[in-house]
Amino acid sequence: MRRWWVFGWWSSLLWAQAEAFRAPAPPFEGLIVYKVKATGEKAEVLKENDPPTEMHLYIHKNRFLVNETGGAFPISRLYDPDSDRVYVLDPPNRRAFKYEKYRKRAKNYPATYTGDSIQILGTWCYSFKVKKPDEEIIYYVSPKYRVDVSLFAGKKNAQAFFLNEGLYGAIPLKMIRIQPGLTIEVTAVRIRPFRIDPKSLKIPKEYEIWGYDYRR
Repeated sequence: MRRWWVFGWWSSLLWAQAEAFRAPAPPFEGLIVYKVKATGEKAEVLKENDPPTEMHLYIHKNRFLVNETGGAFPISRLYDPDSDRVYVLDPPNRRAFKYEKYRKRAKNYPATYTGDSIQILGTWCYSFKVKKPDEEIIYYVSPKYRVDVSLFAGKKNAQAFFLNEGLYGAIPLKMIRIQPGLTIEVTAVRIRPFRIDPKSLKIPKEYEIWGYDYRR
């Protein structure tokens, strides 16, 4: 009898969680700043290459820009829904690259609610786990911060990295990537909602479009 009670309680919890994330909420627009930290046996090798220590995520509808800063090689990726491409930007040389070496299109794996929750920047976030063949990712999300998933319909390349089935468009405020010997934590440290001029998230007309980013 107790097992049926526990099963019923867990099922009700999952249903309530899904309904909360499906509930209407205005899509987030603005900036989220994350800190990046690596730990584990392989972290020291990674640190020798001076990787990024911050990630800045700018979001306007289904158009967004990811700036990885603080390392030896800062990088900016522009997710452009018009061309359905992810461009690597090179502002000093006024150019954008269509392709990035060694970067494959991420496969979408379903996210499963774990029942855990933590507070991030005063907001309760719920834990979801994604299991992949070579790694495990834990997302902490809140229905307060989300995108309109319908705007990404039909996009194969310009897809947000967090549009996993089961997250209902929620934007992670914390991500933990776990691989053998390496754990990478990406945690939000500042959230700034504001109106973004969509032109600022487009490739400037004076930029030259290149093929592969040969710089790395």
